[in-house]
Amino acid sequence: ILLYESALGLGMACGPLLGALLGDASWRYPFFGTAFLMAIGFLCITAFLKEQPKPARKTGLLDPVRALGHGGLASVAGSAFFYNYTFFTVLAFTPFVLDMSPYNSGAVFFAWGVLLAVFSVLVAPRLQARFGSLKVLGGSLVLLAADVLVLGYGSHTTAVVCTILSGAFIGVNNTVYTELALGVSDAPRPVASAGYNFVRWFAAAAAPFFAPRIEEWTDIHIPFVVAAVTAALGALVVLVRRDALTHEAEELEERHAAEDGVTVFAN
Repeated sequence: ILLYESALGLGMACGPLLGALLGDASWRYPFFGTAFLMAIGFLCITAFLKEQPKPARKTGLLDPVRALGHGGLASVAGSAFFYNYTFFTVLAFTPFVLDMSPYNSGAVFFAWGVLLAVFSVLVAPRLQARFGSLKVLGGSLVLLAADVLVLGYGSHTTAVVCTILSGAFIGVNNTVYTELALGVSDAPRPVASAGYNFVRWFAAAAAPFFAPRIEEWTDIHIPFVVAAVTAALGALVVLVRRDALTHEAEELEERHAAEDGVTVFAN
């Protein structure tokens, strides 16, 4: 998970810079560059990824939705729904507010992505080990809410700094959410991941549409107020459901440990 999140962050960091470089030559070139990178990804999967074992039982189309009947997974997905609205408000709407050249905007989001990668891999695990996943997640969401609120009302320089700083909180959140989603329920990991993503990506789709609409209806500040509120709501879900999340995660961990013990004994 940590390696995945770090690769994701570095890709997000390099993408804006590469897009600016290619787009300076022609608006078509960023799309050609993306197609080329996708082809490299396909070749890497073909050449290096080993064949994955087939699941013990066939996964039905509605299994991810049924998996959301588990209280812990539903709580993680619900919290991530609100968080993703904030995340994609920063990602999709902030560049229009900053109104910078492609190179400058690319540099801002390069720094944002580097922070995202560093905090995903190096900082999040240390914070989790010291404070626990739920405290880290709740605190990071509150700090993200404060950050986007300042972003919306600060000067242009403040907005740049807060945009970059949000990468740190997003990096922590991405790691903790992914681990919780995959480990909090007894559903197979692919099923749990599918159910979790099914919920949270609705907000990711909504934010790029609603943020500019909200600006049209009100002013430039209110989309960030809404984003701050949704981050706070994500933290509220974690707070309200903390007992169930903790109990269910610990119960599952004990069950897995017992199963591992039985397997070792049998061998």
